[in-house]
This record gives sequence, C-alpha cells and structure tokens, in this order.
Amino acid sequence: MKYLKNFESKQDDEKKKKLEDDIQLLDDLINENPLNKDHDFYIFLAKDDFKESDGGMYKKTLDIENMVKIKPDANSLASMKGLEMRKMFQHDVQLYHIWLPKELEDDVSGKGSNRIEPWLVDLIDTHKRKGTDEHGKKVLKDVRQRNKDIEKYNL
Repeated sequence: MKYLKNFESKQDDEKKKKLEDDIQLLDDLINENPLNKDHDFYIFLAKDDFKESDGGMYKKTLDIENMVKIKPDANSLASMKGLEMRKMFQHDVQLYHIWLPKELEDDVSGKGSNRIEPWLVDLIDTHKRKGTDEHGKKVLKDVRQRNKDIEKYNL
C-alpha cells in the first residue's frame, strides 16, 4: 500500500508540474506579444457557411460556435484542450485564433456568430489565423530551453 501511495503522489506531482509548465508557456505566449497591451486573445471553432440574401443570392459567412477568451490560467488551458479535441472529431470545423481590441470583449466573449453583429463576424473572418505564428514558435522554443536549463543546472 505504501508503494501505491508513493506512485500516485509521484504521478500527481508530474501532472502538477506539466500544468505549471503549460501555464507558463501560455503566459509567455500572451504577455510577450506586442498586441497584449490593448488586445485580448481569443480562440474559436468555426466553419464556412452560406446564407441566402434578399435577392436569392448566397453570401459566404463564418459560422462561429463560441469565442473563448484565453488568459494564462488552468481554465483557459482546459478550454483550449477541449476545443482541440472537438476539432479532431468534428472534421467540418477549424480551430482559429485572433487578437481583438479589449473594447469588444462584451460583444464577442462567450458568443457565437448568431449573437455577434454581422460587421464583427466579417472583421473576425478577415483577421482570423489558423495554426501558430512565428512569435508563438519563438516563445515555445524559449520556454523549452529555459526548462532544460532549469533541469540541467538544478535551479
């Protein structure tokens, strides 16, 4: 029984360390971006949709499921992982991210495209990004190197 408790304790410690590392990485990704001062970071699942207009023509729009504001905490990490998992099983949607001005938080946070104004959906559709950018790759490399240095030099 003693060995089982030690094993469980070690697993819990490893999970806690991984969570702390992920939060540190997210903190670096968000806070080191120059847009952080006056913008908020959002991720969302979306797909292209076609809506019929008055003249019988169809217009391509973005069907956003839910805009999730990301902050460097455990809840945001859980939301990100949940959206990534849903994207894996729903093949018709894509996972996007975007930086939006802080003034728009009440208009978009936690809402889908049916509750967001059409001009804002068009703005999001224009500026959305998929995957990682160069800044994200650099921060990820820096955090991994810092963690290796901590382990190597036992800091």
